[in-house]
Amino acid sequence: MAIPPSRRTGTLILAGLLALALVAGGGYLWVTRTDDRGTDPTAEAETPMSGSLRVMLSGDSMTQGADGDRTWRYHLWNHLEPAVGGLDFVGPYSDPATTDMIVPVPTDETSPSAGPTADDPAAEAASGDADTVEYRDPDFDQDHNAVWGRTLRDASASIGEEVGRYEPDVLCALIGVNDLLWPVEMAEMEEWLRRYVEGAREGNPDVKIVLAEALPIAYADNDPGFALRTYSYNILIRDLAGELSTDRSPVVSIDIAEREKWDVAADTYDGTHPNARGEIKIAAAFADALAESYGVGEPYPRPLPEPL
Repeated sequence: MAIPPSRRTGTLILAGLLALALVAGGGYLWVTRTDDRGTDPTAEAETPMSGSLRVMLSGDSMTQGADGDRTWRYHLWNHLEPAVGGLDFVGPYSDPATTDMIVPVPTDETSPSAGPTADDPAAEAASGDADTVEYRDPDFDQDHNAVWGRTLRDASASIGEEVGRYEPDVLCALIGVNDLLWPVEMAEMEEWLRRYVEGAREGNPDVKIVLAEALPIAYADNDPGFALRTYSYNILIRDLAGELSTDRSPVVSIDIAEREKWDVAADTYDGTHPNARGEIKIAAAFADALAESYGVGEPYPRPLPEPL
């Protein structure tokens, strides 16, 4: 299925990165969209399978994907499934994002409180049928724990319950860029990252964790403060992964951008979200980390395949 061109252009360069945080009076206004995240999170938890390997892929829009995406989850599943017996992707959601979840973030021309205008491609996307969303290729285990616009702050408050309910053996997380769009102290990011790891362990004391550093996005070219915060956050991830790792619940970090030579122009469709080539790169980096650190599956084949 062709990717709708209206979703890939114009002011959607950062569309939807921030559905949870708005600057208001020098502080933060946090908004949770609990009614449009896909599968009902209050549904019955899945029953753990004997001998299975349960993997939770968590994060924001880069992991959830939108209508017409394969997502990097698709590539990771199809790489791991033939070699990993009883593989089971788990989580409270199973759908890509609906068009009404894709909310534009501020640019140099818009204030933080400004929403889409009549001439904004985001307004056109939001006016579509929110119930008609599908993956480009549905041939994979679609369960996940990713929400368009989710912040680390939000995720750190819910990860314990989510891990406790869905009981993953391995948690793979790519999250944090939405917090960094606004002035935020690294002390806060550290607190939320610690809470995230500690919360996951409350749900499963034996969980193995892979934390991905934030990927570069085009917005960094226009906002040096954001670029500096992203740089600092990635150092924080590496440091905390080493500090928080234990024999019972190891934590490793991965630098996808460095490992896979990430190119914002070539690997995203809007300066932020991965295109088909970017999806493969993210999947390959996680696959390598799972194989090298936890003996799960094999490293991703190299050279990387050309996207379909």
